[in-house]
Amino acid sequence: MKPVRAVLIGAGQRGSEAYAPYALKYPDQLQFVAVAEPDEQRRSRFALTHAIPREYCFESWEELMEHPQLGEAAIIATQDWLHTRPAIAALKKGYHVLLEKPMATRPEECRQLVEESEKNERQLHICHVLRYTRHARKMREIVQSGILGEIIDVDHRENVSFWHMAHSYVRGNWRNSEQSSPMILAKCCHDLDILPWILGQWPIRLSSSGELTHFRADKAPVKTPERCVEGCPIEKECPYSAIHVYVEMLPFWHSYSQTCTNPVNKAIIAEYMRRPVLIRFLARFFPSLKQVTEYKGWPLTVLTQDPTPEKVFQAIQSGPYGRCVYHCDNDVVDHQVVSMQFEQGTTVTLTMHGHSHIEHRSTRIEGTRGRLMGVLGNGGGWITVEEHRSRKKKFIDTSPPVGEGHGGGDIQLMAEFVNAVREGGYPENIQRAAREALFSHLLAFAAEEARLQKKVIEISHEEFFA
Repeated sequence: MKPVRAVLIGAGQRGSEAYAPYALKYPDQLQFVAVAEPDEQRRSRFALTHAIPREYCFESWEELMEHPQLGEAAIIATQDWLHTRPAIAALKKGYHVLLEKPMATRPEECRQLVEESEKNERQLHICHVLRYTRHARKMREIVQSGILGEIIDVDHRENVSFWHMAHSYVRGNWRNSEQSSPMILAKCCHDLDILPWILGQWPIRLSSSGELTHFRADKAPVKTPERCVEGCPIEKECPYSAIHVYVEMLPFWHSYSQTCTNPVNKAIIAEYMRRPVLIRFLARFFPSLKQVTEYKGWPLTVLTQDPTPEKVFQAIQSGPYGRCVYHCDNDVVDHQVVSMQFEQGTTVTLTMHGHSHIEHRSTRIEGTRGRLMGVLGNGGGWITVEEHRSRKKKFIDTSPPVGEGHGGGDIQLMAEFVNAVREGGYPENIQRAAREALFSHLLAFAAEEARLQKKVIEISHEEFFA
């Protein structure tokens, strides 16, 4: 069977580093035949990696879409606010589309995407990668099995680490709601997608509160310069220092180690944080250690496409990621709570905040016969299930193999997308998944409206799943 032929629109971090490597690992299943990317360096690098001829390298998606259809699939990983037009063009052209989340930054555009998919009978897959993790699927399996009894209350938390908050939502692309989208959409459309999916029921009303409390000029501990490298008097003690986050990388590795379930990897990282010179020396003889000592993945790849120490420091000196967190043009919240009532009476709270010590999602599900507690971080994940009467406690390791992004969700998403495109057609389960993705996005928009207007919003799902 021939591989699925795909075009990539947007060869940035998610497109080229999260999804495209599937074609390199499984060339018999997926082949990239064209790329559209305005950045010449990214475009050339992607073309070289995937052996794409020069005539199929385009500066814009418009140029690509003017060309006769080149394959069966289009993967769209542009910036959030640039999703709608290329996705609609690809659907009309005949491509099945894999679209990075959030699917769009305005509710009417989200609806339009699903409508175009249905009108053209082309598959639309949204990159809600949490659905594809072993962790979320195991939680759903446990809840649906009935072992917890009737589900009474859920406390789900998106604990964004302090350094990730500074990276993405203070200094980075999602810092300003007018330029991108509300943080509850950019960060939590994943969570608003999996909660109804895990519980098997729909929310009927919600309220929300939250604000930007800390990352403001008036909260600077002392008078600070515009950039961390410009003689900041508190650089050595500031947790958000760009030098600390991107050069030393200690917050990243600490967060990884705290959610890592592999004792060997956990020990290696702990030792690296204590004695980096020793581990760098040992990496000469044990190449596997270079995954830590010569790490060049996210978030460094956001600063520079070739994250050598010299280029990372240069980016801090002149780029947006070297700015003081108290002197940025950010306006998105740094904490928000969404309270929901579900149709079977279950109460659910989603807490998102950007001041967590470590990066992780945590879930507590309380039922009439037991409880589930889960943790998923960038180092791994686990679930514990405790039964009320017997007091039995079961531990389940849900960690993915080392190196698989988003808890293993990235690669599983690609596997299922490729398989769906191979099977072709426009099956009912794909249609429903797109509508569920739309519903999760509309929940995020409703949460932001509830927060801003301080009101309770009634939610209807009948129009989506009649």
